[in-house]
This record gives sequence, C-alpha cells and structure tokens, in this order.
Amino acid sequence: MRPARSGSVWIGLTLGLLALTASAAASDEPPVLEVTVPPGAVSVGDRVPVRVAARGGEELLWGELRIAPESEKTWAVVEGPRELAGTRPPVWELILAPMEVGEITAPAIAAVVRDPGGEPREIAATDRPTVTVASVLPVDGEAQPAPLRGPIGVSGFPWEWVGPLAVPVLGLAAALAWWGRRRRRVGEGTAVAPAAPIDELEAVLARLRGRVGREPSEGVCDRLASGLRHYLERRSGQPAEEMTSFELRLLARKLGWPETIQRGIQAVMGTADRVRFGRVAADDIELGRTIDLALDTALALEEHLRPEEDESELEEAAG
Repeated sequence: MRPARSGSVWIGLTLGLLALTASAAASDEPPVLEVTVPPGAVSVGDRVPVRVAARGGEELLWGELRIAPESEKTWAVVEGPRELAGTRPPVWELILAPMEVGEITAPAIAAVVRDPGGEPREIAATDRPTVTVASVLPVDGEAQPAPLRGPIGVSGFPWEWVGPLAVPVLGLAAALAWWGRRRRRVGEGTAVAPAAPIDELEAVLARLRGRVGREPSEGVCDRLASGLRHYLERRSGQPAEEMTSFELRLLARKLGWPETIQRGIQAVMGTADRVRFGRVAADDIELGRTIDLALDTALALEEHLRPEEDESELEEAAG
C-alpha cells in the first residue's frame, strides 16, 4: 500500500509542476491585441460590432482602449469601447460604422499597458482584419434622377393677369423703398457692432434646443456642426468652416488648445457626422447633451483664450 500511495504523491507533484511551468510560460508571452469583426459584407453606415481581446501579459496593468485619429476618415465610432466585466486580460467591445466603399481595414487600435512598478508602453493591434463595404446605390448602375414633367394646364404667358397685378406690386415696391430710406436715415451713424463669437454661438444653440424633438435630428445636427465651425473660425482666424471634423481636431492640437477642448470638439462633430452621414439615429436626450457639450467646450475655450487676449491688450496699450 505504501508504494502505491507514494506513486500517487509523485504523480500529483509532477502535474503541479507542469501546471506552474505552463502558467509561467503563458505569463511570459508578449502582450498583443486581437481584433475580430463579423464575417460578410456590409453597407456604408451599417453598425459593425468589433471585439478587441488582449492576449498575454496577465500580470500587466491595462489602460483604456483608444482608436487612432487618422482612422476617423474611414470609420465613425457609434459606441465607444466597453470593457467586458470579468475578463482578464481585458476584452473590449465597440460599434463602428464604415464611411467608405470597398475593402477597408479595421481602424488602428492601441492600448497602454504597464508592468507593476514599471514604465508604461503602448500595444497596438498588428493583424487588423478587412471589411467589405458595399455602396447603398443600385448594383446595376448609377441612380438616375426622374425626368421633369411637362406643365399641366394651358401653356403660354398669362397676359390677362398683368394689369390687375401691376397695381398692388407697384404699391408694395414704393412702400418698401420709403421704409428703406427711412431706416437708413434713422440708423445713419449708429452702426451696431457684430455680436461676440460666444454670444452668437449661444444664440444658435438656444434656437437648436427649441427644435429638438420638433424636427428631424439630421437638421439639428446640420445647424449644430455649422454653428460650431463658424464659432471656431471667428475665434481662431482659420478657415474652420471649410475643414472636416478630423481637420478641426488637428487645428485645435496645432493651436495648443487643452485636451478637454479637443475632445469636446471631436465628440460634438462625431455625433453630428454619425447622424448626418452614418444614418445613425439620435434621440432627443443625446441631441440635448451634444448641444450642452458644444456650449461647455466653447466656454472652456473662452476661458483659455482670455488671458492671452488680456495680455495682448495690455501690450498694445503700453505701446
């Protein structure tokens, strides 16, 4: 009986050593990020669920997942990365929408990791899958506009209406000319200065809040993106109204604006672009939060620029 028991003990110790060796070997594996997307083709603007799994480096401390800004031209972020509970190493899920047609590669994704007590380093996904994106236009050819229909009813110019309509039209023209001359005389020498950029933006955002829920979200997002671009152009002196959302982020970074302002601009323009171009619906609560975020970002920019403007005014007064 003793030899059998001794043999069982040796077998248990051997299996334990093998398990410890396998665990140590697994922990020595270099950390990587694996990106997976569902198979099959999608259309422009479709919601594509993406899963990112960290492999190796069980003892590492993983930071948040981020998407490279240069990927914003081909992918719109519908829902940001969400870490799945209970996964170690972590696994994230996010939803993207393709913005181009053809074989496009998954966006550049990276995360920062740190050894306990060590220096942080960035781990980027290397093997990025490709997605086949089809156009929403007909497959058999380009969509053609419907031909114009001919006029319905009697053709020819209605000369019989010229006389009766001439009297009220001439009277209205004379009244408008008199009112215009009177307004010029009253306003002569009392030109009103244009509103400050922040005041103009606040007025635009206040009108948009009243339109949320009463008109399509695409129209609200059009005016929101236009109003924010106009404000940024007036405050920066750069042609922001002609820039894409990605170029606006680069402009903010180039001018040295704080990271919170850069992220605010990116978040507002990202929501507007997803609604306008990605065919992603936004409810009234999300639209209201986006309008509030646009105002908070502009107020933060005003606080950031005020010391520089005050210093410039003092230098001009001293000179």
